[in-house]
Amino acid sequence: MKYRQFKIPVIKTLQKLQSKILIFTFGASLLPILFLLGAAWQFVYQPLIDLERTRLDDQVFAFRGYTAATAQGLHDVTKGFAYWTDLYEAIPQKNISWINSEVIESLEVSAGVDIVQVVNNKGEILVQKGQALRSPIIQEKIATISKQDKIVKELVTTADRQLITLIVSPVHRSDGTGNSQGTLVVGKTLDTAWLEKFLTFSQPTTIIKIISQDGVIIISLDNRGNNKSGNQYLAIKEILPIIKKRESIYQIERQTGKNTIYAPLNSRSNLVAIAKIEITSQYFQQAYLALTRIFLIGLILAIIISIGVANLLAKQIGEPIKQLAKRSKTLATGDLNSPIPGVGAGGELGQLANAYQEMAESLKSLVNNLENRVAERTLELDIARHTLEERVEQRTEELWQKNQELQTASTKLQQLNSELTNQAEQLTNALSHLKKAQAQLIQTEKMSSLGQLVAGVAHEINNPINFIHANLSYVNTYSQDLLSLVQLYQQRYADPEIERHIEEIELDFITIDLPKIIASMQSGSDRISQIVLALRNFSRLDEAEMKLVNLHEGINSTLLILQNRFHLGQPYPDIEVIKQYGNLPLVECYPRQINQVFMNIIANAIDAIKESIGKPFIDKFSTSTPTIIVQTQAIDTEWVKIKFWNNGPVIPVNLINRIFDPFFTTKPVGKGTGLGLSACYQIIDKHGGRIDVNSDSEEGTEFVIILPIKSN
Repeated sequence: MKYRQFKIPVIKTLQKLQSKILIFTFGASLLPILFLLGAAWQFVYQPLIDLERTRLDDQVFAFRGYTAATAQGLHDVTKGFAYWTDLYEAIPQKNISWINSEVIESLEVSAGVDIVQVVNNKGEILVQKGQALRSPIIQEKIATISKQDKIVKELVTTADRQLITLIVSPVHRSDGTGNSQGTLVVGKTLDTAWLEKFLTFSQPTTIIKIISQDGVIIISLDNRGNNKSGNQYLAIKEILPIIKKRESIYQIERQTGKNTIYAPLNSRSNLVAIAKIEITSQYFQQAYLALTRIFLIGLILAIIISIGVANLLAKQIGEPIKQLAKRSKTLATGDLNSPIPGVGAGGELGQLANAYQEMAESLKSLVNNLENRVAERTLELDIARHTLEERVEQRTEELWQKNQELQTASTKLQQLNSELTNQAEQLTNALSHLKKAQAQLIQTEKMSSLGQLVAGVAHEINNPINFIHANLSYVNTYSQDLLSLVQLYQQRYADPEIERHIEEIELDFITIDLPKIIASMQSGSDRISQIVLALRNFSRLDEAEMKLVNLHEGINSTLLILQNRFHLGQPYPDIEVIKQYGNLPLVECYPRQINQVFMNIIANAIDAIKESIGKPFIDKFSTSTPTIIVQTQAIDTEWVKIKFWNNGPVIPVNLINRIFDPFFTTKPVGKGTGLGLSACYQIIDKHGGRIDVNSDSEEGTEFVIILPIKSN
């Protein structure tokens, strides 16, 4: 065989290779040393940085504590004056001279405040002192905080760059009772004198600057008493977004040792100002310079060592490689028999020479094998070509048969898919019926248990109430007899000691008040008896079967049970219930189930009205009062109609068709199960009637129930 000769500039290539080896070995020996030096630098330098940050954080923590302590002290003093009965009585009387002498002057002397204001509950300023009170920012803060009716601490900055601790408190009696008669405002300007007290306990090199959000220095003071405040500005636009996230910013100057922290000063989660604290640390600067010198000396030594190691390795590796390169050139010309230099030598180069020798022998064997295999493969390819043509024809026939079988299987799969679709629809319908049955069963069991509980409680309450109610008339008679006897005894036997005791116990007041107390007890017992009767009528445990029922009694019992929920609380009026009863015959039904329907609908109406508190009510009957109207009428001799109307928020159009679905609710989690209206629908449907809902943006929401007079 003839071999192709490769023309390679071997000598130049080897020279480049030797240079590359030199560079590689230099870098390979230098990199680990640099890595170790860098790791040692971080291991020693990073703790220094962390220590400086901790010292800065300690200063910020101490300054915040000093500010909070100032506010708390002012808070305690303010509370002592605000909860003072004398001030509570002086404000309505507008006793300004007393307030000036006893409150304003006392606060100035005891707390050193420079802002004081007393305002009555009509908003009239009785007394005020301090130029800062003219600031619109301070006035707005006071107006906002005064509405909360509690003592509030606030840190504010004014437009003229003053930092003020403000305490706003309602004025009450000493025991905290009674409505607030006004507001007491106390404030203290945090100036350089205040800041100088804090620096007394700080490090000698500490400098503190309080900066507003627009970069103006409010207060600036170092530990030598130098005041640097004024109309100075600092560029804080870059750090302000980070400060607003309640994070601190550190600046560590390694060469000078002057370390700085920017920390937020917040009041009730709002950013008020920025505290800039500077500390000059000489030991940090000295430690940094020492570490830098050690690192530079180590780096120089590492470079010198790496250069020497690289030069030595380049010589040991380069010469044997040159010899191998010359022999490679002869291998390229086809000389597979000449010996390879370095065969049998140790080390990696000896292994490389052995590999060259094995490669030359393998190449000789490979050339011979290739010539033999080319002849064999040529013969095999001719035979394989003929065999392949026969197999292609056979596979074509098999594929046609498989295609026919797949078409038949596809037809069967389509039939099965249609059957599965029908079965899925049947299962869906069955699941829907099962859910409705489950919802009705849950609601029925719940109302049954509630009925048993209500009946039992009503029975247990009824016995002692009957006993109390029966004895109240005797108590009234006996008390009248005893009072008559006391009066007669007082007329016939006048004794100074008895007269003095009569005055102490206020017998005249007892004579007037005792009948009123007995009358109120009589009224309360009558009220409890009515509620017990309503509970018994609502539960109707003895009326589980269908019977003729007066629907008005069930509605009245339901309204009486829910009466406590008609109170919306101040300042809103109570829910007004208007009953427009028609002349209804007795209706054949299940009383307990029908009472359950009334209960669910009226309770939902109350919930809807309560959701609209604070929103304008719909003016249907020329009134702004929240209203529920219950209307009954006989349609004819076979049907009766019951309407429940309320002027709460309307039901959206996209939800009105789903309100009778089981488990559907618009209330938050834990507020409703979504079973109430579904159970109503099932009960009315069971009685052969129907229930409809009408919700209009101008007319409110109305539920209409139509029931047969006689069940089918």
